[in-house]
Amino acid sequence: MAPASRRLPAGARAVLLLCSLGLVAAGCTREPSSATARAPAAPPAVAAPASAAPATTLPADAPVLRVCADPGNMPLSDRAGEGFQNKIAQVVAAEMGRRLEYEWRSYYQRGLARSTINAGRCDVLMDMNSDFEMGLPTRPLYRSTYVLVTRKGLDLRPASLDDPALKKLKVGVFQSSPARQALFDHGVQGEVQYLFYDSASAPQEHPGKLAEQVAAGKLDAAESWGPVAGYYAARGGLGVVPLNVIDNEVLEYSMAWAVSRKNAALRDALNAAMQRSAGKIDAILRDYHVPLVACADCIVAGNLRSHGPYAAPDDQDDTPSAQASSDMLAQLQLRISGGADPNDELAHALDAGDGVRVAWLLRHGASADKSNLLGEPPLQQAIRNQAPLLVGELLAAGAKVENRDSNGWTPLMKAAWSNDGKSAAQLLAHGAKVEAVSADGWTPLDLAISYADADLVQALLTAGASVRRANPAGFTPVMFAVARNDPKILDLLLKRGAEADRANRAGVTPLMLAAAAGREDSARRLLAAGASADARDADGKTPAALAQQRGNAELAHLLTEAQHRRTQ
Repeated sequence: MAPASRRLPAGARAVLLLCSLGLVAAGCTREPSSATARAPAAPPAVAAPASAAPATTLPADAPVLRVCADPGNMPLSDRAGEGFQNKIAQVVAAEMGRRLEYEWRSYYQRGLARSTINAGRCDVLMDMNSDFEMGLPTRPLYRSTYVLVTRKGLDLRPASLDDPALKKLKVGVFQSSPARQALFDHGVQGEVQYLFYDSASAPQEHPGKLAEQVAAGKLDAAESWGPVAGYYAARGGLGVVPLNVIDNEVLEYSMAWAVSRKNAALRDALNAAMQRSAGKIDAILRDYHVPLVACADCIVAGNLRSHGPYAAPDDQDDTPSAQASSDMLAQLQLRISGGADPNDELAHALDAGDGVRVAWLLRHGASADKSNLLGEPPLQQAIRNQAPLLVGELLAAGAKVENRDSNGWTPLMKAAWSNDGKSAAQLLAHGAKVEAVSADGWTPLDLAISYADADLVQALLTAGASVRRANPAGFTPVMFAVARNDPKILDLLLKRGAEADRANRAGVTPLMLAAAAGREDSARRLLAAGASADARDADGKTPAALAQQRGNAELAHLLTEAQHRRTQ
């Protein structure tokens, strides 16, 4: 994720978390389409770095390091584990003696820390600014810079951003980027890529798109965050011009991991493991062609020249938000009078979180239901951006609560997947159907169990969501709760009368899932609710045998005793 301002082969679908429990042959369900990820294949130079962490076998009861990662944001991370963040996470977890588990979340959303590390959904966010305020940052791993990626044959060596050569170039810039602002301030106006990125529905809009356009000859140059630029430049043989030392705008940043404010002990343990793994981390970053700026405080020192200390910001530069919003509204009104599409402008205003522009546009021709270029209706877009106030604005303007996006998801499904309880409450109050089913079989409750917190699950249950419904593959809410490994959610379902022993179409029971995943807390709850320890899967294995196969002798003993009690 670039400062300030999802990776499977094309056409592939990710297999859901249930398959990761070791029961692929037992009839897995699929990942919801909005959580899948596709993007261009990794270049040979980085497809299998020599520095990749070796596989480490840890005991089944080893502690877990739960990392939130974007499922399709190469070269940083992807579901296949090909990104440099994935490789570094493998190294650090192994150094700590922990098993690595992922919670897949798009990093291109508002409220990321609130819905992840601060909600207990994972332990770590990767590549956050070292002055990150929503959690405790580790020591910085590395420092990098915004750069210009230049086409082959263009020998660009600007001494400053006032260089006349820059104004003659066709330059690509991102909608929200400090580099775009720095270029604009020096009279370099570029072609804008609006970054509302969802790797499932629009893989072609990935953050490396501008660099690919440079490689294709459509642009002379493009600004980009260094770790992204280095990766794509290496693929296309493009030039890379660091911007940090030719302007006084802050364009270089130190990148750290972040944990919740309550987890100082983990922060300290991460720091120690990172320091011990400094050589491996350095090798990984260089394998991925990350531009590394000199940094005395970082785990990886870097060799590119640093800008040095920046001047303290002028307080007068911080214009009041009301004035800034007023200026943006005035510019918007000029664009509309000049023929701009109010629906396109609404999409941009929603991504900017600008309630003033959203309200004005809804009163002046914009539709509260028309989808953006990614096939995403305004309600889903506001939910993706964690903006419940804008959800309320859209509902007041008559937005349809059952309007589906290009993946066939309703707004309530999106709210459940995004763990957005405030938006879900508004949608339910406006009559959203709690039993709606997506094209691939997901309900809001399934998604909430898999991705949200217990409060949102409870809200859906109170609204009438069924705890006994199974998807087309026979997976039940109880199975999703076991896969999620959330005892609190499992308790809610069992107290509502969910079936503890119902098997899916392949004959796999929730207790088998718990046994195969080594989840003792879930297994005890299921046994107390009447789950059978005698059931056998298609291969004739009992839950105890599955636990033993995983190497969890303690859980296998618990299940064997339960099996013996039933036969007495």
